[in-house]
Amino acid sequence: MGLAKANEPIQQYVSGFRTFAAPVALGLATFFVILSQIKINSTNAYSGSLSWSNFFSRLTHRHPGRVVYIFLNVGIALALMEGGVFGFLNTVLGFYSNVAIAWIGAVVADLVINKPLKLSPSYIEFKRAHLHNFNPVGFGSMLIASAVSIAAYFDAFGEYGKAYSPFVALFLAMVLSPLFAVLTKGKYYIARVDDLTEPLLGADGLPSAAVLTCTVCATEFERPDVAGCPFHSGAICSLCCSLEKDCHDSCKSGPVALGIPAVRSTD
Repeated sequence: MGLAKANEPIQQYVSGFRTFAAPVALGLATFFVILSQIKINSTNAYSGSLSWSNFFSRLTHRHPGRVVYIFLNVGIALALMEGGVFGFLNTVLGFYSNVAIAWIGAVVADLVINKPLKLSPSYIEFKRAHLHNFNPVGFGSMLIASAVSIAAYFDAFGEYGKAYSPFVALFLAMVLSPLFAVLTKGKYYIARVDDLTEPLLGADGLPSAAVLTCTVCATEFERPDVAGCPFHSGAICSLCCSLEKDCHDSCKSGPVALGIPAVRSTD
């Protein structure tokens, strides 16, 4: 069929099914192409709505609802499809892979290098109320590794640089992450300690099963999913914390040293 059609999913399925189900190969191929595309697009629309929602809620402190961002995501996908993105899909994926690998490299470096060496906290904090908006260790190393590898991908360092651009992204991210952690002394991982009176951990050492009510939306959440809010004088959920624009992050007075624990034990 030639290289022009070899990357089309329908051709791949037909070739595969033709070896053992020749009479119904086209029918099976059509079914699996439709099924896989529905699965892929549904997953992308869902995950994309999460990403857009998180991004804009933190940036604008507004949340019109995830349905809005589903339509945004689908609209972008349709625009790319109508613009013929499939014709240069290899270039798009090659470009994106450099960013993705740089991100993965930064995450892996933090888990397997920074944490064992105590360059970063031993736990993973996910609550926005306890995090800085920007941590140069992860984001900075990913950004630099992505920029250099993308330049290599677009022939800035010759043919070998282009061929090995993903490895450039991985290597730089894994080197820069611990380097930035040393330079910043890990100050930008945690913005504040956990200060709710209800302990985060139970007597068995596991996360507390206590349920607290958000002082803003009056919705109940499990203890690990809320943070203390001095502005509202009580517990606050992640979404309400993101949408609050009047407190100006008053709870985050400055970088917290790594030696200060961010969880309370029962004692």
